[in-house]
Amino acid sequence: MNGYPEAYEGVCSASPVAYQALKGGIIQMTRHLAVYWARDDVRVNCLSPGPFPAPGTGEELHQRLSQNSPSGRMGLPVELKGPLLLLASDAGSYLTGHNLVVDGGWTAW
Repeated sequence: MNGYPEAYEGVCSASPVAYQALKGGIIQMTRHLAVYWARDDVRVNCLSPGPFPAPGTGEELHQRLSQNSPSGRMGLPVELKGPLLLLASDAGSYLTGHNLVVDGGWTAW
């Protein structure tokens, strides 16, 4: 599930179809390239952050998204550093073709 449309109602567009198609395409491209480049020791992974506030995010949308998150809040940019380090470092040397979701439980329910 990609969000809750009622959280966006009257504030902004809820995940337009172009965004959904692009995100799905990137995830599939990641899998495809991971298979083709694995023999060359090239890892290909992607990161799918959940609700992280963009600069200028209105307070109403921020509160609505926080209420719909199992964590009860939006993500902080610093919380993407650890997952990115895992994917980019030797700690993730056996990860390839993976879409790492960092969303505070947003897609768990």
